[in-house]
Amino acid sequence: MVVSNKDENYTLKIHKNLQNCKIALTANDSSHAQAQAEDICRSLDATSFNLSYGHCKFTPLSELYKDLSSNNFNHKKCSPWLGKFSNNVPCIYIFKQRYYVRSLILKYLDIPREDVFARPSCNCKSCINPYHFAYEIGKNTKLGSGDWNLVLAFLGQGTGVDQIAGAFKIHRSTIYRKLKNERILAGAQNHS
Repeated sequence: MVVSNKDENYTLKIHKNLQNCKIALTANDSSHAQAQAEDICRSLDATSFNLSYGHCKFTPLSELYKDLSSNNFNHKKCSPWLGKFSNNVPCIYIFKQRYYVRSLILKYLDIPREDVFARPSCNCKSCINPYHFAYEIGKNTKLGSGDWNLVLAFLGQGTGVDQIAGAFKIHRSTIYRKLKNERILAGAQNHS
């Protein structure tokens, strides 16, 4: 990473659930670093932070926050995530918890609604460019209602869960979880 002469290096120490994490920051000045620290803490739902001068190891998460703070995204180019993935979705593991990167970006940008989620409109599953997001309202599901009806039809015909999961490019646990949730809802409605 190339840092210009005017940028200063900071270390942000974030506290959450009696755990700590360090994130490298570069900023124009201390007020810019303070604003970044507050935005980062909001995105991670952190309880407090300490900001100090000095170098810290840059990680994919540090790079993401640097790009967000200086709007280093291009309308035309995808920005592929270079970190980890879960179910083909960019994620990070911090504070013994999994965070989806696009959700972090929404919180960082102060889009606080819990029912808003982002999908890449560029068809690049690893893209984290906010300009390429299609913002949607509703529950973020891997299967739409039409897809779920097909899954139920295949299950009714005796097709195996592994084969169905492969066809829809999802993990088999997604199907089992949805089946379990539907059984719980059906049971609650029968008892009413």
